[in-house]
This record gives sequence, structure tokens and C-alpha cells, in this order.
Amino acid sequence: MTEPHVSYALLNGAGETCGAYDERREFYAASTIKLAVAAALLFAVEGGTMSLERAVPSSRRFASRIPGAAHIDFELEPDELDPGMPADGTPVSLSWCLERMLTVSSNEATNLIIEALGASSGGSEAPVGVRGLDAVREACARLGVPGVRVTRLICDAAAKRAGFTHAASALDLAQLMLAVTSGEALTQASRDLMVGLLRAQRVPIIAEVLPAGLAWGSKSGWDDEIRHDVAFIGTPGSDEFRVLAICTQGYSGRGAQQVILAVAHSLVEALHRPSARGAAPGTSASP
Repeated sequence: MTEPHVSYALLNGAGETCGAYDERREFYAASTIKLAVAAALLFAVEGGTMSLERAVPSSRRFASRIPGAAHIDFELEPDELDPGMPADGTPVSLSWCLERMLTVSSNEATNLIIEALGASSGGSEAPVGVRGLDAVREACARLGVPGVRVTRLICDAAAKRAGFTHAASALDLAQLMLAVTSGEALTQASRDLMVGLLRAQRVPIIAEVLPAGLAWGSKSGWDDEIRHDVAFIGTPGSDEFRVLAICTQGYSGRGAQQVILAVAHSLVEALHRPSARGAAPGTSASP
């Protein structure tokens, strides 16, 4: 079993650090990288090369980025399969894929978006999946989060064995969430869409300890001995707006969730103490 560890980063709306612990430690990022895939799609829509209304055929099988390797087949990965995906070949819009990717963390929808991004790009002989991954990398650079790495499709076992991964630190994830909800790289319309979808999150963690009525949105990610959550707290643009990312490894699924809840509760409670509201940002503390 991996040695247990937790890291976190809490940022205000200006991107300043309000609290952190080992925030630059890199983790396997799991499904939190779907925020970056969403941003890449929205950049393409803003640039006129894609439309959210574009239909793509539903699929549970995808080509590996490793030439000659076995296809990714979600039918063989029941724990990774999205039961809400329609039968293979059924047309689904990229808007539907975007919603499914962010609200229920659909792996198939994620891969469909990445391949669609690759199909819409030109000037390269690389497979569409690889070209789509290049679009995600470029989106991360535009958002100012080059530390977020998305170098393979979801569940590409052959690429994983070859060293391709999804990686980010707690600080990377906090900065990514800040960028897609209140940064200036995406248009206001794109940011509003992201905020709406993240507020419709069906797998929240941090949100469980937030005061009733407080606006929030989030994206979690998990794998064996890995569980993360990144959330925005409050309304983007308000003085109280914050972003919190908590990353864990080495805990059981339930144990990891309890660790995230404990850290989040402590930080959120401190944020809402009257004496803390005027505190200067930039402090660091262990949970």
C-alpha cells in the first residue's frame, strides 16, 4: 500500500494562496483532468473550429496512443463503464458529452471529446487521439497551468505502461478550477457554462461540509488509493470567492473521503470565522 499523504491548496479570487500544505506535490490526477479537457473543447468552440451541437457517434472502444496495442474497451472495464452512454453508434452531441463528463465523470464522453478535438485539428499525421491530447496540452498552457499533464486517453492501459499519465498537484488543480470559472482566458459565456455544469456535480465531496445556501461547484477524481476533489466556493467575482483543491493517496476509498472532509471542514470553518475574513492571504499550514 502507498504511504498515506494529503496535500491541499486554497486560493482566493485573485489567485493568492490563503492556505496550503505540500501543494506542489504531484499526484496521479485521475478524473480531475477532465476540467482541462472541457477547457480545450470550449477554446475550440470559441475559435470557431468546433460546435457544441456537433454530433459524434457514441463508442465504448478507442484506439490506444501506442501503435499496435489493444484498443481501450470499456465493456471489459465494468468499474469504468458509464451506464448512461447509449449504444455504440448512437449520435450524441458534444454538449451532451461535456455535461456527462463533468457531472458524472463519464470516461467514454471524455475520450469522445478528445478524439473530436483531434479530428478537428489539421497539420499533423498523428492519430486523432494524440492530436486531441495536444489540444488539451495547449489549453493548459493558455490557462496558465502547464503542470497539468494529460498524455493519454482514459483507461489506455498500454499507454499507462509506457509512462503516459494524467498528473497534477493540488496547486495545479486549484489554479485550473480558478481559470475555468473566473479567469480571463475563456470568455464569460464559456465560464458561465463551466460554472453551471460544475454546480450540477453529482459526485461532490468538499461540498458536503459547506454552509447551506453557499454556491459551489466541483470535480472529483479517484483510482486505486487515490482520491481528489477540487471545488469553487461562493460566486465567481465576489470578495468571498475561493477555490480549494485537496489531493490524497494511500487511503481506502472511504478513508480518503473522510480525510478530504476533515481538511475541508477545518479550512471552511476558518474562512467563516469573523476574525479570518480580514486576514492576509498567503499563509501556509498543515491540516
